[in-house]
Amino acid sequence: MADPVISIVSASVDSPEGGALLVKSIRKYATLEYETIIIDNGSGLINLRWLHQESRAGRIRLIENRYNAGHGGAMDQGTREARGRFVCFIDIDAHFQRQAWDADLVALYESDPKTRMIGVIGPEHKPYHPPLFFYECEFILSNRLTFVYQPGVAHSTDTAQKVYWDIIDLGFRSERLAKGPKVYADCIGDEIVINGVPTIYHNWQGTRFLENRPGKEKATLDGIKLDDHLALKARLFARPEVKAILAEP
Repeated sequence: MADPVISIVSASVDSPEGGALLVKSIRKYATLEYETIIIDNGSGLINLRWLHQESRAGRIRLIENRYNAGHGGAMDQGTREARGRFVCFIDIDAHFQRQAWDADLVALYESDPKTRMIGVIGPEHKPYHPPLFFYECEFILSNRLTFVYQPGVAHSTDTAQKVYWDIIDLGFRSERLAKGPKVYADCIGDEIVINGVPTIYHNWQGTRFLENRPGKEKATLDGIKLDDHLALKARLFARPEVKAILAEP
């Protein structure tokens, strides 16, 4: 098997449905050689069952931390583990929507020799926003950059925010993708646009309700009730595009 061009990395905590949708969307739509790495931050065994099956089949590399290393910690860990030239770190509650997303990201990255990262534009105080970070593995490692949130450190307002400024300080630039028109018009998440085409859907409530963690569920979050969240989640998984992805073997 050829070495991967891209290592696609995601951090998971008790999110079996999101993990299955993400992994199958990679399998359906990736066009370049790739590997999929899932960093699990302490999921319960029942929520690991599908990932274990995928790992045994050799379709993913599963790294089990048995504890929550945090989002930034998992990003650092995945970067160290990656075998590809590029790392595409994508949130577990996101998935790809179309073919050749990977080739388009590489082409965008290489279109400007000063680019060292592609992310998603955030609010004013956050230059980057989930769900995507795309970068060259060696650049991050050789410059000893970290994605871990550092309280009290300037520009470290959230996971991965400081890296944006670190790249600028090193004399390079970061590309920021926009959120655009939605294909999933009846769902509440964001859709990230590449070359004017919706490419990544991010269910921004994602796994924050902890609905797969008995006894840990959140009754409300950001003014939304758990039952409403579950109804919106069911609407997403009822979409024909999502069903087509999940039909992948």
